[in-house]
Amino acid sequence: MLLTLLAALSLTQQPSERFDAETRIKDAVAVVRPVAYRSPQVDWDVLTEDMRHRAEGARDDVDMLPAWAAMAHGLGDGHSFVQPTPEAIAAWRERYGDRPLLPDVPPRPRPGSPFMKRAEIEAHTLAVGSDHDAELITVPSVSGFGEKAIAYASRLFGAVADAGPRTCGYVLDLRGNTGGNVWPMLIGLSGLLGDGPQGRSEDADGLVEDYATLKEGSAVVLAEQGRGLTMMTIANWRPLLSLAAAPVALLLDDATASSGEGVAVAFAGRTLTRSFGARTYGVASSNEGYPLADGTNVVVTTAMMMDRNGRTYPEGIEPDQVIDGEGEDPVDAARTWLALQPACK
Repeated sequence: MLLTLLAALSLTQQPSERFDAETRIKDAVAVVRPVAYRSPQVDWDVLTEDMRHRAEGARDDVDMLPAWAAMAHGLGDGHSFVQPTPEAIAAWRERYGDRPLLPDVPPRPRPGSPFMKRAEIEAHTLAVGSDHDAELITVPSVSGFGEKAIAYASRLFGAVADAGPRTCGYVLDLRGNTGGNVWPMLIGLSGLLGDGPQGRSEDADGLVEDYATLKEGSAVVLAEQGRGLTMMTIANWRPLLSLAAAPVALLLDDATASSGEGVAVAFAGRTLTRSFGARTYGVASSNEGYPLADGTNVVVTTAMMMDRNGRTYPEGIEPDQVIDGEGEDPVDAARTWLALQPACK
């Protein structure tokens, strides 16, 4: 606490008159421009001038934060953002109170989904006709690669693998899943996806790459950077070959975002798979962090997620069956569809 306070105080001391905002802006653009997915569509002269305007009169790194926020916003992908250091945030608040970094840019409206607070994996049995059941599994957000993420992946895998003998299909509820780390989700659902490459994306140059492969309860990096690295492994994995062809219904809504959308993309094009609900949030993209000299981490959208058929989803994922919330319940619609599948008749 004391170190944080001292750092914040040092940032709020009288800045040097020789502070060079222009060089910092040029350096930041040099970092972000080559990697941003939408870089070819960005008018960099206009964006750089906007950054200069927001940094006008900047006395130190704290005063540069609006310029970095403007750069992330100006990329136009809706997913890039800035992560200032805790010390910089404290110094900004000390100096400017609650003033936002971009007061003239209204925040994107929050999703209307009532499911965003769900944090636990839940499994429930749905009757499908008189002789069969479907397993309804809630797939919430999860972050990181630590013990919590591994436990999440194990629990999710178990929810799929341990379904009862009458189970003829699955309903995966991705509503309210705002993202985090997609790999615990994909490992947990690997019984339905099958082993093989996942995390396909396309960058601004059109390069298509599968980031990792699912293999016997692990996610192993395929990308050049980190190739061969095992990101995560669950101990309760077992072969579930018959489930790779099981019917799967996906439930989507306007809060299904980022890695939550990544799960939907992983299932897109899979045989006997259908989605229900509302269009997703629209950030089905891959982000990477790029630290600037002052410690600010600019998280940049570098690629778009791509499904097995080569399709990307820059405007979000439109469900196969759109349900606006005023008509049929998505769960009931999914159950009706499952009842028509050969495995459930």
